[in-house]
Amino acid sequence: MVDVEIVKEKLIHLEEYINDLDEYRDLEFKKLAADKILFRYLERTLHLAVEAVLDIGSHIISDERLGNPKFNSEIIEILADNNIIKENADDYIRMAKFRNIIVHDYAEIDPEILLRIIKENISDLKAIFKWYRDYIS
Repeated sequence: MVDVEIVKEKLIHLEEYINDLDEYRDLEFKKLAADKILFRYLERTLHLAVEAVLDIGSHIISDERLGNPKFNSEIIEILADNNIIKENADDYIRMAKFRNIIVHDYAEIDPEILLRIIKENISDLKAIFKWYRDYIS
């Protein structure tokens, strides 16, 4: 059985990261490209949000004995197979892979891509937040 208190605590952080990113949905590219500190803040906040998504998912998988994911993308696959993630699993798999790029510094993140993620994909983070919250309710 899932330790609800642990998941609730992690959801508090995830919600905070989502709200922080959401504040910048109307940010102009010029401003982001010119402000290294703002870029790093948004990149790190996105990283923390994705980490929280994966951490909560991993916790659910472990506690419910749903499998043993070896890669972050497998966390999403297992959650989708068990109807915890309701739709768009491929988007979340891309999110997990993007996390690897940020964390392992495989490539420099283009400010335009970061801004597009913030503008177009915050709804994905909000959806998975809701699914996790509903799952523990």
